[in-house]
Amino acid sequence: MSFITPEKQLRRRILFFVLVVAFIGLLMVYEASSFYGYRNFHDALYFFKRQLISFFIGLIMFFCMLVLDLRILRKYAKQMLIFTILLMGIVLIAGKTAGGAKRWVNILFFSGQPSELLKLSFLFYCVDYLYRKKGLIGDFSKGVLPIGIVSGLICLLALLQSDLGTAVFWAVWLLLMLFLTGASKKVLGSICALGMVFVIILVLLFPYRVKRITAYINPFSDPHGAGYQLIQSQIAYAQGGFWGVGLGEGKQKLFFLPAAHTDFIFSIYAEEFGFLGVIVLMTIFCCLFYWMFITAGNIRNYFLKLLCLGIIFIFFLEIIVNIGVSGGLFPTKGLPLPFMSYGGSSLVIHFILIAVFINASMSGEKQVEYDEKEKS
Repeated sequence: MSFITPEKQLRRRILFFVLVVAFIGLLMVYEASSFYGYRNFHDALYFFKRQLISFFIGLIMFFCMLVLDLRILRKYAKQMLIFTILLMGIVLIAGKTAGGAKRWVNILFFSGQPSELLKLSFLFYCVDYLYRKKGLIGDFSKGVLPIGIVSGLICLLALLQSDLGTAVFWAVWLLLMLFLTGASKKVLGSICALGMVFVIILVLLFPYRVKRITAYINPFSDPHGAGYQLIQSQIAYAQGGFWGVGLGEGKQKLFFLPAAHTDFIFSIYAEEFGFLGVIVLMTIFCCLFYWMFITAGNIRNYFLKLLCLGIIFIFFLEIIVNIGVSGGLFPTKGLPLPFMSYGGSSLVIHFILIAVFINASMSGEKQVEYDEKEKS
């Protein structure tokens, strides 16, 4: 009789809840985008069908990554990162501009935001670096500075694409990873202070960013401009109340809330399912993080453990920022809600990350078994 290990049970729970969120996401993409699709493309299912195709591609990539030897990705982490950086450079020359930012590109087989690929390429590069330099992370010049330069290049490319949020996202993610691996708290504190000063300068240099901050503090100071999205998002929350207005009965998706099927899909969910639905979804996210942290903690291999923790931090930051923005806790930033926001490249990459996480867990479990055989 086959024995199901506790780790295997955790992996099954994680995958099941991820699929639950993905199916909710498909439903909400249809709910939030049908009117946009019909108005712009004469097809109410336009965005839903594209998201559904990405969903199946994501599942295919999930199963492919599940059986892939992660040592291959680790071996070619530098090449993957260089490729991603080149794509981000191409965006500056031949990228597609939308919403005031140039972040999208269409090249041969790739169509989407190259910055999404950082979630795989920079993840593996950074984790491999931190693993190799684990005895030097406490030294600023030998441990923190080299990876900081690479991160700085990525942030610079993001800033040139008018994407301050992505630059801040990866800077915060790297600081978390450095803190986790034993970097000096004094050094990290100094970096945080300098980073905040730099961000303030970048905000003050561009009027549209100043408007965003002003709208964040008081959205009603510019209700038809910078504060419009936040006001409409808050109206969605208010209309949802405790029980929600009901599936398909939401009003904010009727061209009131811009980007309803992308960055603000959580607002549409809150309107239709109410506070109760929000609690259910937040409970699912909390369970996912709890099980993922336990799974990562059970891995003995240091590289695989760091890899899993890096993936957890990516999901954590995305979820916190996306929900925080829709609720008015943070200034407006276009980060997707994992497995829910519309976006093909984002959905596929998130499925790949979950596959890498589960793969790392299985590889870590095999390593434990191998160690036990060696001891015997």
